[in-house]
Amino acid sequence: MSDPETQALDAYWRFFEGTNSRDSQKFTETLNFPHVRVSARGWAGVVPDARTHARNNSFEGLLAMGWDHTAGVEPEILHVAPNKVHLVGGWTRYTKDDQPIISNRVTYIATDVDGHWGMQSRYGIDQHLDGPTPDPTASGERGDTGFGANARNAENIVAEALASAGTDNAACSGHFHYPYLVIHPGRVQTFTDAAHLRCRLPERPVQLRCTRTLQAGPTGATVAFEAKRSGRSLSGIYLVRIEGDDWRIKSGSFIESG
Repeated sequence: MSDPETQALDAYWRFFEGTNSRDSQKFTETLNFPHVRVSARGWAGVVPDARTHARNNSFEGLLAMGWDHTAGVEPEILHVAPNKVHLVGGWTRYTKDDQPIISNRVTYIATDVDGHWGMQSRYGIDQHLDGPTPDPTASGERGDTGFGANARNAENIVAEALASAGTDNAACSGHFHYPYLVIHPGRVQTFTDAAHLRCRLPERPVQLRCTRTLQAGPTGATVAFEAKRSGRSLSGIYLVRIEGDDWRIKSGSFIESG
């Protein structure tokens, strides 16, 4: 068996091979379930199983925009556990003449479910989905530096939420968008409201060490963090979105060790 980092990287590149195959079954085989696609624009799609995904997935929309193939951005490994890896990457879609159509920056959650490594969740900022963008794959560019204020706002909300976890869980639960989704290998935990989350928050304080914006756009950002809880290391990623003038955390994934 390969190490989790190698397995996750293999799963990442298989994901794009599956996309470019134009075969719904082959693409479905690159995923794990329940599969969750979360967008800072406000929606979250949860597909319960492989059969449902293979039956409903279609490449017609891509082909209609002139798509021929997709190239993935060289990924960066963020956090590693035996059965879960967080990666940041993304893609550009091209025409058959290798002209870029659109790009996106995505944070991926790769998991091991019953011996199968696949992409279980995708956090998208979707800042470039409304039109053509330059090819980012040559430079390895990530994120969008034009949204620095949004990146800072998102990091502040993550810091406030973690600072209040275990000390003021009522305040902490107010920093989340509901339903709030937590991604586990082979399982998605859904919190329907603040009261539901509040009773599951930690009873001991979380000591935040650092935050880092992975991607930022006009509607939200993806933020990674490192912390300590009860003497154990806690790493995670959050997708944070704007709700009016407020920033709220929409989904999270965590890795604990030590």
